[in-house]
Amino acid sequence: MIFFSGKEKTENLLDQAMGFMEKGQFKTAIPLFKKTLKQDPKNITALCNMGLALNQLKKYNDAITCFDKATEINPKYVAAINNRGIALAELGNTSDALEYYNRAIEIDPKYAAAHYNKGVLYDKMLQHQEAIQSLDNALKCDSGNVNTAFYRGIVLGKMKKHEEALNCFEN
Repeated sequence: MIFFSGKEKTENLLDQAMGFMEKGQFKTAIPLFKKTLKQDPKNITALCNMGLALNQLKKYNDAITCFDKATEINPKYVAAINNRGIALAELGNTSDALEYYNRAIEIDPKYAAAHYNKGVLYDKMLQHQEAIQSLDNALKCDSGNVNTAFYRGIVLGKMKKHEEALNCFEN
């Protein structure tokens, strides 16, 4: 018979939850994150990933609660700050979403995801020049990100800069 200490059991639950996240099984992952948090209420990884799962299920307010709890534990946890911005943007709160993306960038100027999300939000607000600037900043932080380059091409196409846009799709 194998016995696990509480910490090992918590890690096992978290590993299982992350496995379900990777498979896109967000509803299945959430109860495992909750069990993890019952054993370890300050497990920032479980909090942030449960927030991501809730975001995927369009439960944005619940996701925001998770991200807020994570930033109570670590006020400079950029992933939680950035993901709170995503949830706010999905709720249509663009000004607060921008504020959270900017906060994440202020903490870690090389955090490409926040630059990317800021660019996507600017594009949705039809502020294409600002979108390009943010996407360029994301590419400076993570030059090999094909999704960012592709999205940059889409925005350039909307700006009628077709040749520049095509270059984004070719590279």
